[in-house]
Amino acid sequence: MVKRAINLRNRIVADEYGVQLHNSIEYTARKLSEINAETVNERGLTNVLWARYLSPSIDGFAKKLQALTPIEQAYYYSLYNFITKEQYTTKSGDTDYEGGRMGTASLWLSSLAEKCEAGEILYDLGITENRAADEHKAHVVLSRTGSVSFSEDTPEALPNFRAGDAIVLYERNEDIGNVTNKMVFKGNIEAITENDIKIRLRAPQRNPAVLPADSLYAVEHDTSDITFRAMFLGLSAFVSANQERRDLLLGQRPPEFDTAFDSQITASEDDFTWITLKAQAAKDYFLLVGPPGTGKTSRALKQMAETFHQDERKQILFLAYTNRATDEICKALSSICSQPDYIRIGSELPCDPAYREHLIENVLADCANRKEAQERIAHCLIFVGTAASISNKPELFRLKHFDVAIVDEATQILEPQLLGILCARNEDGRNAVGKFILIGDHKQLPAVVLQSSLQSEIHDEALRAIGLTNLKDSLFERLYRNLGNDEADRAYDQLRKQGRMHPAVAAFPNKVFYGGTLESLNLPHQTEELVLSPLLKDDEDGRIMMQRVAFLPSSPDISAASGKINRSEAVIVARLAKKIFIQYGSAFNAKRTLGIITPYRNQIALIKREITRLNIAKLNHILVDTVERFQGSERDVIIYSFCINHVWQLEFLSNTIEEDGVLIDRKLNVALTRARKQLFMTGVPELLRTNPVYAALLNAVE
Repeated sequence: MVKRAINLRNRIVADEYGVQLHNSIEYTARKLSEINAETVNERGLTNVLWARYLSPSIDGFAKKLQALTPIEQAYYYSLYNFITKEQYTTKSGDTDYEGGRMGTASLWLSSLAEKCEAGEILYDLGITENRAADEHKAHVVLSRTGSVSFSEDTPEALPNFRAGDAIVLYERNEDIGNVTNKMVFKGNIEAITENDIKIRLRAPQRNPAVLPADSLYAVEHDTSDITFRAMFLGLSAFVSANQERRDLLLGQRPPEFDTAFDSQITASEDDFTWITLKAQAAKDYFLLVGPPGTGKTSRALKQMAETFHQDERKQILFLAYTNRATDEICKALSSICSQPDYIRIGSELPCDPAYREHLIENVLADCANRKEAQERIAHCLIFVGTAASISNKPELFRLKHFDVAIVDEATQILEPQLLGILCARNEDGRNAVGKFILIGDHKQLPAVVLQSSLQSEIHDEALRAIGLTNLKDSLFERLYRNLGNDEADRAYDQLRKQGRMHPAVAAFPNKVFYGGTLESLNLPHQTEELVLSPLLKDDEDGRIMMQRVAFLPSSPDISAASGKINRSEAVIVARLAKKIFIQYGSAFNAKRTLGIITPYRNQIALIKREITRLNIAKLNHILVDTVERFQGSERDVIIYSFCINHVWQLEFLSNTIEEDGVLIDRKLNVALTRARKQLFMTGVPELLRTNPVYAALLNAVE
């Protein structure tokens, strides 16, 4: 039995490896055509289970796949290849990727030094509290046994762990200890401080011997196939979807609109009313571009929620890519005067404590039976969750029909990650989601994909004709590119009034990335004059605090082999941080006043070390992180350390697309638009100028 199981496992792995290796529609079509009841039934089963249940479902899938149109089949096979390749890369890694990521295999392939350099391990941990046997919320608390804390300020030791992260825990009393030779416990980080880490275990451990109190432990990141499972389920939903929905998604029919709203749209003077009316008029979908600071969640999404909820028959599904954005949706719903009831799908730890009472497990906790639970679900008109958590609950769509799905962060969600939701059907055969509204900004950070653009590129001409050129792009981007002139006016709009950045801070991204379409709301912080603190009047460098945007040149640092630190920039950043602290005085707030962006973890650690040397306690609590961690947030002042010591590093620093002949650097756009009042940058100008977008930025600042 064991040999048969291992043999079957190896055959499955070989098939998946072949699919990702060939990455070909023809190869995958040939492989999947082999799936039928006759070829699968290698043991010659004839029992009732096989005849009544297994055989019909296997042949049913094959028939549905064969019944697809040529463009639908090309779409299916292309997405199947993409998902399989991404899953393989996640597990085995990609040495061509910046940093040479080894995926899940790094757990046993990477050395301790490599894991420390990447911030992917915490070790020499001792258990200080063991509640692993608790039936509810089993957990352990561990602390570093030596004098080094988790926030150790050396460029080699800054850990990359945050609350909510999935992890593996195992004994590590000697250097050879790893996940391959020790018992592994899976869980999530419930809390992490400078000295302690609290881990919520997935399963209680009643035997105390499995977690000896006198042992040392290590923690590393864990991976899960749950995202890939959801995408494969989405492909299955696409095959079974209603024809009109497949035609819509593949551009075989145009989106439709209710012209009864035309007069109201024309007469509306408020931007958010205008947008909401257009969203109401859309019968199929509506795309909303929300540039930085335009209130796409706090204003636009909230007004849509209020308007749709006024109709007590309307059922609404809210989605986002991250749990943080899902929290923002919950915040927007909670701020509505009518205080609409809603249920959130997802787990407890990534959810803000303020909204945990709305989690489905808590809402249904006091239900006496299944019928009562179904009634409570049926009576709730609003559901909220990440795209991943909703996709992994397909049974929800057998119980609910949603009139509209509103998707925030839509440009960060891959096409197959939405398929299961948009293609789902109710038990009566209707689309589970009537229409969908996608809110995002394709000029900010895109979806995270490990495979290269060449690997995810689409070569099928029919698919390219509908705007599907690369599967790294979101559904939002494809629909946006594919809109005809007649449809664009109705199916798409952009928010244009921004209330975040001072006009001087917004000037470059507005002109270069948004074609000058953004307008300032002229809020107090966007119109006030800068006033220099008396404490800085005699400071030679103090006058820089009177500039809205400034660039401070640094020198390349070739001492580090990796090129991931720049000491001169770290010193400049710390000096600026001190000036900003003095400038703000008692008004300085670590969470609102200052943020520091830099691309590498090593540089983050170096900057933190320089700031610690200032002996200003409040500065030790400011956020110093990568641009990815700053998307969706803002600070009064942003300092950006480019940390470029070699020309080749610009490829990692940038994420460039071209639109209407204009180069748009999405990473740079996010970095520049986090600042409300002032923006300071430091880098090596000679290297930055080799990139046309950065050269234009330096010219604009000078």
